[in-house]
Amino acid sequence: MPVKLFTVLTVSIALSGCFSSTKNKVVIVEKSFNQQNINQNSWTDKTTNFKKTKQKSSNKKNKSIKKSWSIPVSGKIVKNFSKNHLGLTFKTQSGQSVRAIRDGKVVYSGDKMKSHGKMIIIKHPLGFYSSYTQNQILKVTDGDEVSKGQIIAVTGKTPFYFEMKKFSSPINPLKYLK
Repeated sequence: MPVKLFTVLTVSIALSGCFSSTKNKVVIVEKSFNQQNINQNSWTDKTTNFKKTKQKSSNKKNKSIKKSWSIPVSGKIVKNFSKNHLGLTFKTQSGQSVRAIRDGKVVYSGDKMKSHGKMIIIKHPLGFYSSYTQNQILKVTDGDEVSKGQIIAVTGKTPFYFEMKKFSSPINPLKYLK
């Protein structure tokens, strides 16, 4: 009998916090963007209002993210993103300028991966990465900070290949590029 009483008492105390009438602030963090997406002032106890607020904030972020990207090179896309082709292949002429699609930091610039030719990888905010391959001349080096539209390389004779990733997962660049 004392064990049951102790168990009931312990569970009651633990659950009493769930039913208190004091209101605490709730902060929700959107992990994919690593930013807070809920305005604390608009929080109410009604679940429907919470969902509406979250969707509005999320949509605003997605629109601002999409507006901040640009095409890396001018040329016709000859091969689109698919399960077997994790980037975009552009038909380019030798000597075209390659531009950074967004502000970021160069994390790789070199030609150690022979199948990709001279390659640049840029880390962008919010876990995005972009890679620019099959270049003739590289104009940036590891550790350089680059800005959107900055010339980072010059294309070679081989068609230009471009990839984007969100952390380590390949993503379709056409969803972001304008």
